[in-house]
Amino acid sequence: GRSKAIALASGALALLAFADQPAAQADSPLAACAALTAAAADAAAENPSTIQVTVENVRNSKGLITAVLYSDDPKTFLKRGARLDRIRVEAKKGKTVLCLTAPAAGRYSVALYHDENGNKEFDRDFLGIPTEGYGFSQNPGFRFGKPDIEETLFTINGNPTELRISILYLQG
Repeated sequence: GRSKAIALASGALALLAFADQPAAQADSPLAACAALTAAAADAAAENPSTIQVTVENVRNSKGLITAVLYSDDPKTFLKRGARLDRIRVEAKKGKTVLCLTAPAAGRYSVALYHDENGNKEFDRDFLGIPTEGYGFSQNPGFRFGKPDIEETLFTINGNPTELRISILYLQG
């Protein structure tokens, strides 16, 4: 009912932290991940904080996928201005690959959304329910509100990291 929609809306509002500033565009979706290619295996060994994210279940090739990296601090999770890295790449139906860079080894969280209309905002309807797909590292699934940060954390421990995040679409 209405209370569930309001709870969901409050979680969706937290996702607005994604759209606080424009981001520099990579020359290609894999530009930030060059260290992960076979041709640059040595570079990968020197840059263990590279995170390659495969975004799954992208429903179309419209707009952008925006991904944001957060620290393991619950006080800054999904907060405006608290991101450690962000990238926007062109969406590709099915799977979209992108990369982020963490400042050091440690525990982190990735949150992302499919900005289908390319307006660099996480769009919601009049109830605050997301009209664009979203997802988190560790794929915590659907929640009324944002997931707990502990459900989304992963560890970087000296090797390049690969994540798979499945996008959840609530509408359309």
